[in-house]
Amino acid sequence: MEYPLSQLQRVHPLTPEFIHDLKSRIRRIEARMNNTLLLKGDICRDLFLIEKGIVGCYDKDRQKRYYTWIFYEGDFITAVDSFNNQTVSNETIVAITECILWAITKEDLEELTKKYPEFSIIRQILTDKYHVQSRVMDAQRKRHPEEYYDYLLSTYPYLQLVPATALASLMGISRTKLYTILDRKKR
Repeated sequence: MEYPLSQLQRVHPLTPEFIHDLKSRIRRIEARMNNTLLLKGDICRDLFLIEKGIVGCYDKDRQKRYYTWIFYEGDFITAVDSFNNQTVSNETIVAITECILWAITKEDLEELTKKYPEFSIIRQILTDKYHVQSRVMDAQRKRHPEEYYDYLLSTYPYLQLVPATALASLMGISRTKLYTILDRKKR
């Protein structure tokens, strides 16, 4: 329980009442590599915080995965539209590595937001952070693949730990193209 509290306190101080209430609502989950946290077609009922490991969101067309985002320790992850609107998800969320996650339901998140002003502030700050991050990522995707690769690894060094197939998918290139970039980088 210390990890989620430390992550939230980095954003804003927490009251003892909030801490007590959160402890009764949050759950610790251990996910093995390749465990599915959300299937496309299901409704996302949880917001996750990654304590350990790497988690990815992807869409699937036929048998090919198209990663939209890959998250690491300290990140909050959910299928945003499905979670916020309680609608069917267009994404699958999977543990790329073994993970320790903390989860809270949509209902509990909403109750905490209404009840505790500090949590409302934290939620708004984190929402703004991820909105900006998403816009920057969309802009960076338009760059030449080698420049985009450089951007990704300088901004998100943990992506070096991700399988090449997932990284190539995130970049919107083939695995062969990624290997060509990697070969050029070695020279």
